[in-house]
Amino acid sequence: MTARRWMNSCSLFILAMWILAGSGCDRADRENVLVVYSAGPRGLAEAICEQYTAETGVRVELFTATSGQVMAKLEAERFNPRADIVILASAYSAQWLKREGLLRPYHPADETWINHTRQHWHDSENTYFATSAAAIGIATRNTYERHEFEWDDFFSGRFPGPAIMPSPSRSGSSSDFVLSYILSHTDHDSALEGFSRARRAGLEIAGANNQALTSLLIGSHDAVFGAVDYLVYREIARGEPLTMHFPQSGAVIVPRPIAMLASTHRSDLAERFIDHYFSSQSQEQVAAMHLLPARTDVPPSPVRQDVSHLQAFSVDMDEALSQQRQVLRRFQYEVERAIMPTGSGP
Repeated sequence: MTARRWMNSCSLFILAMWILAGSGCDRADRENVLVVYSAGPRGLAEAICEQYTAETGVRVELFTATSGQVMAKLEAERFNPRADIVILASAYSAQWLKREGLLRPYHPADETWINHTRQHWHDSENTYFATSAAAIGIATRNTYERHEFEWDDFFSGRFPGPAIMPSPSRSGSSSDFVLSYILSHTDHDSALEGFSRARRAGLEIAGANNQALTSLLIGSHDAVFGAVDYLVYREIARGEPLTMHFPQSGAVIVPRPIAMLASTHRSDLAERFIDHYFSSQSQEQVAAMHLLPARTDVPPSPVRQDVSHLQAFSVDMDEALSQQRQVLRRFQYEVERAIMPTGSGP
C-alpha cells in the first residue's frame, strides 16, 4: 500500500469514526429530550415545560397550535412519529387517538394526584387525563349582565344585538360545542336547523375564539355565541366590561386532556411530565390562566365561576366519534358556508 493510499484509508476511517461518534452523541442527547405537542394557551404550555426542565434537567421540544393543527401534525407523522406527549383542548380528539391505538395507558405508582382530581373528567382506562376544563356559554358586554340567556334566544333571533360565533373549523372548543349541542337532542336535524335559523337572523361565524372575542371587545358585536369561558375571564381580569352567561338548559364542559403517545421511546420521561402537570404548582398555573383546574384542592381564579353547578349536555362518546365527521361537515356546508338571504329573518 502506498503512503497516499494509506493516508486516504486513515482519513476515511477517522471520518467514519467521527460520524458514528456524532450520531451516538445525538442519540444520547435525544434520550434526554421530551417532545410535547400542545393546544393553547401557549403561555401555559411554555411555563409548565420550563418548570419541568428546571426540576428534571430534561429539555422539552414544544409545539403549540390549535387542537385541529396538533391532530393534523400527529396524522402527518403517523408513520414517523416524533411526539411523546400530546395535550389537547378536546376529549373527543383524545378519545379518537385512543380508539386508533395511538395512546399508551399510564397507571401512576403514586396515585395521590389522581385522588385530588375530578376523576370523572379522565378516561376510565387511564389513556388520557384531563388537566383542566373550560365551559362554553355566551359572552356579552355588561349592557346585558342582568339578562339570563338561553340558546334558543339566538336560534329564534330574539337576541337584540349583533352576535358572532367562533368557527368550528378553526376552534376545537367550538366544534365540541356544535357536536355536543346537536347530539344532546333526539332530533339531530332539528338541532342543526336551529343554527341555520340563527344565521338567517344575523349570527356571524368567523375565525377562532380570539377573533370572535376581539369583535366583542371593539364593539362590532354584542355577544359571542358559544364562547369559551377562560378567554372571557382573562379579559374580565384585565378590566374589560364583559359578562359570561351559562344557559340553564345546558352547557358544554370541555375537558383538556393530556396523554402519552404509544410510539414514545421515552415513557419514563413522559410519565414524569404527566405527574408534573398535576402537581399543585402546575395546577396553580392552570388556574392563573382562568381555566378550571383538574385538582379539587386548587381553587379557580377569583374572576371565574366554578362549573360544578352547570347542567352539562349529555352525549355518548361512541356516538360522538361515529357522528363527528358527518355532523361537522353538515354544519360547515349548511350553516357556516351557506349563503343567507339578506333580511330573510328567522
